[in-house]
Amino acid sequence: TIKPTTPLGSVPVLKVNGESHCQSVSLARYAGKLGGFYPTDDPLQALVVDEAIESLNELMAVAPKHSDTDTLLKLRKEYQDGTMTKYVTFLESLIQSNGGVGFASTPSIADLTLWGTVKMIRTGDWTGIDSTFFESFPGIVATVESIAKNEKVVAYYASRE
Repeated sequence: TIKPTTPLGSVPVLKVNGESHCQSVSLARYAGKLGGFYPTDDPLQALVVDEAIESLNELMAVAPKHSDTDTLLKLRKEYQDGTMTKYVTFLESLIQSNGGVGFASTPSIADLTLWGTVKMIRTGDWTGIDSTFFESFPGIVATVESIAKNEKVVAYYASRE
């Protein structure tokens, strides 16, 4: 019911001072800046964070969908072995270039996005994708563990219980 009232007829939308704003990455970047999860002093680190988020969003957008379960499983296996491995290897290289944990010198919205993606796959939310897929990517595992223990993230989830 809210979609017809939004700028582009879609969600998410964030109202700030009575004005509606849209586009999920833009909203995440805004929230990240407010919450201290976006590099503000180093444009190159901000670029890497944006690059990682866009890569994760693209990875999710191109995941195969199909109504037939057998076909879906076949397509997802091919996706995991091909496109997903390519993207995740790239993301791992960004993390390793940063020292092995995170995409920037401080926790970022890209780390949070990665954490959410890995969590979905580990819990089996992506039919046909191996739930242990990320275990051979040490930087991704370290980043996810770091975010899971981050005091701001822990406090946020504690406040929602």
